[in-house]
Amino acid sequence: MKYMDEELLKAKKAITEEEKRRESKKNLEKEAEESIYDEVVHIIGEEVHFERRIIPELKVSIYMPECFFRFSDDVAKLLYPMGNTPSHIFGAQDINFQMLLSQLTHQVPDAGIKSFVEMAAKLIDVMGPKVTIVEKRVEEKQNANGEIFHIGVLSFVSRAVDMTVYNVQYYISMDGKILMGSITFPSKYKKRLIPLANEVISSIELLVEESEE
Repeated sequence: MKYMDEELLKAKKAITEEEKRRESKKNLEKEAEESIYDEVVHIIGEEVHFERRIIPELKVSIYMPECFFRFSDDVAKLLYPMGNTPSHIFGAQDINFQMLLSQLTHQVPDAGIKSFVEMAAKLIDVMGPKVTIVEKRVEEKQNANGEIFHIGVLSFVSRAVDMTVYNVQYYISMDGKILMGSITFPSKYKKRLIPLANEVISSIELLVEESEE
């Protein structure tokens, strides 16, 4: 009798876990229909409000959760102890992704963005078997003056100590130099966060200086 009771408990547990998986999948599919421009967005069960954030020192604005804050330099150095610390890291405790931005010294004109993406992909690829390139693409946008500029996007998966990390990097030529951004999150959330990351990147706008008359 005890054996039968144990088997029944195992069966009930399996059914419960399967129901939870189905419910979780259903919720994620529903979340994926939401946009960062909606009044409310759900990210892995968390209710989030997005807003356009101006970053004047980098001459851009971009959508991000209103609860995001910029990490202090001390925290940033702890997150990147090996150097190459991004100048701007945004995140929040209960949100499953971070946004990074840095102005690089690489001299690259807008016309060279596609080539820069290819070069960046090769450099990342030689880092070793723990890195896998997923996607390379270039988007075309207009600034407030109607001038065309391009955003190079490079997605790759890297292996950290405790998890697999999904990285969506993007590159823009700003005053002839590369502005690099990155959206990172645990790879297990990629089905939900890849569409969101793409929307965030597409939301970026260049701040145009008003000409004096």
